[in-house]
Order: sequence, then structure tokens, then C-alpha cells
Amino acid sequence: MKAIEQAAFTDEVMDYRGLSAYLKMAQNTLRHKVMRNEIPFYKIGSSVRFCKKDIDEWLSEHKQYKIRNAADGDIGSAAVSAVVGVASFGDGHD
Repeated sequence: MKAIEQAAFTDEVMDYRGLSAYLKMAQNTLRHKVMRNEIPFYKIGSSVRFCKKDIDEWLSEHKQYKIRNAADGDIGSAAVSAVVGVASFGDGHD
């Protein structure tokens, strides 16, 4: 079974309008993300469709947290992997 057919049976499939409403993001922004392959999508002829499950996974993979340092204020955003993926602090305890 093709991926889009399987998605249609197991999950919600959206067009640009539906995904725009779901993510609260402009349709043109989504079109640019599709052109740059920055977001998961399915191409059916000339139509583009999005599987909600794929989008939810994509969102989870691109989650970022704002880090606040009480003494210095905000130090910016950092990807989860950058925050929790540090294996060594250079102290020889690898």
C-alpha cells in the first residue's frame, strides 16, 4: 500500500489550507517549506498533501526551548539536542 493511501486510512490528510489552519502558518510559508523540502509532504500529481502524523513528528523533531538564566536573563533558544545531547564537559568523564 502506498504511503499516502496508508495515511488516508490511518490518519488525517491535509492540503495547504488545512495545514495552514493547523499550524497557524501562512500558506505561502508552507509552500516555501515544501519547495525547500523542509517539511514532510506527499505529491499526488500536481497536488501537495500533508499527513498530520508526519507533521506532528516533524514538529516534535524541531522543538526548541527558550533557556533562561536567572542571573543573566535570556541566553536565547537552543535545540533540544544541544541542551540534552552534551555527553562531556571536558573534565575527562566521558
